Amino acid sequence: MMLDASRADGWNASSLSKRNSPACQQDHSHGGKKARYLGPDLPEDIWCHIHSLLPMKDAARTACVSHSFLCSWRSHPNLTLTNETMCPKTNLKTVGPNVITDHNNKIGRVLMNHSGAGVKTFRLEYFVPCDAESYHCLDNWLQIAVTPMIEELDLVVWPKEATFSSQKRKEAAMFNFPCTLLSDMCRDSIWNLRLVNCALHPSFQLGFRSLKRLDLHNVHITGDELGSLLSSSFALEWLKLVYCDDIVRLEIPCLLQRFRFLEVFACSGLEVIENKAPNISRFWFTGKEVQIALGESLKVKNLKLDHSCSISYAINTLPSSVPNLEKLTINSGREVVNAPMAPIKFLHLKVLSINFFGSYFHRDYDYLSFVSFFDASPSLETFRLYVGRQSTYDSFEGDSSSLRRITERCHGKLKSVKITGFCPQKSMLELTCHILENAVSLRHLTLDASPVNYRCFGNISRGKCFPMETTYIREAHKSILAVRTYIEGRVPSKVKFNVLEPCSRCHAL
Repeated sequence: MMLDASRADGWNASSLSKRNSPACQQDHSHGGKKARYLGPDLPEDIWCHIHSLLPMKDAARTACVSHSFLCSWRSHPNLTLTNETMCPKTNLKTVGPNVITDHNNKIGRVLMNHSGAGVKTFRLEYFVPCDAESYHCLDNWLQIAVTPMIEELDLVVWPKEATFSSQKRKEAAMFNFPCTLLSDMCRDSIWNLRLVNCALHPSFQLGFRSLKRLDLHNVHITGDELGSLLSSSFALEWLKLVYCDDIVRLEIPCLLQRFRFLEVFACSGLEVIENKAPNISRFWFTGKEVQIALGESLKVKNLKLDHSCSISYAINTLPSSVPNLEKLTINSGREVVNAPMAPIKFLHLKVLSINFFGSYFHRDYDYLSFVSFFDASPSLETFRLYVGRQSTYDSFEGDSSSLRRITERCHGKLKSVKITGFCPQKSMLELTCHILENAVSLRHLTLDASPVNYRCFGNISRGKCFPMETTYIREAHKSILAVRTYIEGRVPSKVKFNVLEPCSRCHAL
């Protein structure tokens, strides 16, 4: 049980026993007097239900002082045994093997005092004391917790000196998840499965009849093995793959009629993504450029794309492959070619976000070329542009008459625009002026001179803004001056215009 953890937080059995716990204050005769019963007389199954609604830590504490709750603890449905719940004041990734061993022993005691019956949610972080240690105890714990009633299983295995570099991931000895346990115990009950830092090699068709969500993070599994798993998971709606480097070809079968969401992040071995599921509506991809075939993707409405030169890829490829797209997010850090003219229109696109991260895109990138996105998106209502910290760029200080203009354009639906990391580069000034002149329905324009992801807005309770070097603070103030000089006078009275300067509390010069 979790008595040790309870005492560590200032709780103990004697202090808890002073509370009026109805389950432990029953009628008893002692010294000729009858103890008063302070709680309602409820059937045992109702007390068990009440106990099951408590957070796991509170449930374990009450079990320390109540025989009735101790009985219901042995069938408590939610077990969360993580660094946060078991050792909230210690980062177990940075401690020595003795502390890890004590932590694992504590988990072992918790599970040994739990029958395993009735477990519906099991979340476990297992820290390996040393690379040479076997996973025998982890196997035993899973045998206890994974029962025919389990609905959610979340397993994270942290090897010693855990790292996310590709080479280290391949060299680390992986825990081979026992597929027979899933097949024999929970193929009909489990709907949410998340595995991190382990291997999954099913030698037979698992056949999850209720599985809706599958999240694999740094899991060794091949494309064929994953395909076999997916082909018999007819209820699957959501799939996330992160650092699954053994997958070369990812194929989503057409039998997955309920499948809606696919996210693929940094799977270095991946070459092809082929979706045949007819009802996918969201697709997020991060990684090197691969061959993507979304099939009959008329229902894809939310797409996120993150790889080198993704802007050109998006404008040349997506209008024809995902014609009903409504929200598009593009992340790029190595863009060198200006946005080309779109051969086909995004007829239904309403929200466009473009994020430039890092300092690898060309210093003279032509932001005015984004007008090709506006021309190709007659339904566009919201535009967001984030520009990270640029290493160098040429500040414009000339006459406003030398700014380029693209005439005879009308972006009639565009209502809200925000540019974060605004700088006085000539093409960015030109893009902003173009929006003011041609977005006839514009209602909100925000220019943020700070390339930061988080602001406190002067509120001390929210902490501090994301840190900025003095050089970038000075550049931000130059950007504000450029806004006053070239932009402010062009803003129509109907537009709510916000200019965000560096935070005076966190980024004072």
